Amino acid sequence: MTLGTIMYVVTLLISAAIFLIDLSYGTVAIMGTLLVLPIVMLIFLIILRVNTKVTVECKNPLAEKNTMDEHAKVTIIMNVENRCKFLPIQKGIASVSYFNKFTGEKGKLKVRFSVDAGKTRSRRIVIDALHCGTVAVSVDRVKIYDYFSIFAMTVGKKFEKQYVLVMPPVKDMYIDKDKWYQRNNLESDRFSLYKKGDDPSEIFNVRDFEDGDSFHRIHWKLSSKVGHYMVKEGSLPLSKLVTIFIDLCVKNEQESDLLVQGLYSIAMRFLENAVPIEFIWYDYEIDIIKEFKIESEEELFWTFEELFKSLVSEDPEELSSALADWDNGRAKDTAMYVTVVDHDEHELDHLTLGEIEVIDMREEH
Repeated sequence: MTLGTIMYVVTLLISAAIFLIDLSYGTVAIMGTLLVLPIVMLIFLIILRVNTKVTVECKNPLAEKNTMDEHAKVTIIMNVENRCKFLPIQKGIASVSYFNKFTGEKGKLKVRFSVDAGKTRSRRIVIDALHCGTVAVSVDRVKIYDYFSIFAMTVGKKFEKQYVLVMPPVKDMYIDKDKWYQRNNLESDRFSLYKKGDDPSEIFNVRDFEDGDSFHRIHWKLSSKVGHYMVKEGSLPLSKLVTIFIDLCVKNEQESDLLVQGLYSIAMRFLENAVPIEFIWYDYEIDIIKEFKIESEEELFWTFEELFKSLVSEDPEELSSALADWDNGRAKDTAMYVTVVDHDEHELDHLTLGEIEVIDMREEH
């Protein structure tokens, strides 16, 4: 029952009492109007409901925080089309909920809107997300009301959830270049799929000749076929793969954000220098070690989407114990173990690694 319904009933009862005490032309007219009014409003509302269409979309699936203490603006769009040419939607309310599985952050809000007759309105729904993770935004129900708010009708419910990735700002982190990657890795047998380089042994791309191109790079066979000069672009050899183990043991949302910021900053630093990385973590909800190789920013964001589907843990030895069974003697060149909890220096000795460094993001903060 709406507030308008309550007010209408109260008004009707008062008018009925006056009508019984003072039977006159005026009281009869008022009672007649009050009795007819809800019927007219109901007819109008039914017409609006039949001619209203609601859709929900997300145009920006990524929201980045300016600072760790600020909220990220998670935004989705609700489109309301009023196909009725003579009746506007004066009042509508959308019930919206959101949930961040990675941190447990959740909430609800009401969003009001109105739409002119024969128009479509795009209503921005903005949620202030404090913590990093994938925020699932759901428009649970959309209602429209008549002009006196006596009746309400649902014009849509349980729309498809919209997912927005909330990422932290990148922080400056020192990474020893000589230790973690080589600037010139000419003997590599792995080449980037996203960046060109100077290695002539692998062709990254073939394009039209441009001023300033060297004649040594001309692809003569293809040029003779197409009738004009074509040049070869060499590939970029990839450095050794850096493995990053992610310890999902966190005590609170602040430590969770600190861990994500560290992972994001480290990954971006490596990718900027064309160094491939590999994220590895343990998902205790489904009892599996997850591995994702990353060579581009797009792949990095996809990997974070998968990471944020996992639940954080309270067991500081959970990842290392799971890795003991998973590793099974597989050697890796270099590795980082990124965490926000204390670990004994010999805790990870069982891993078959050429070199491992434990990075506590609390010390880097």
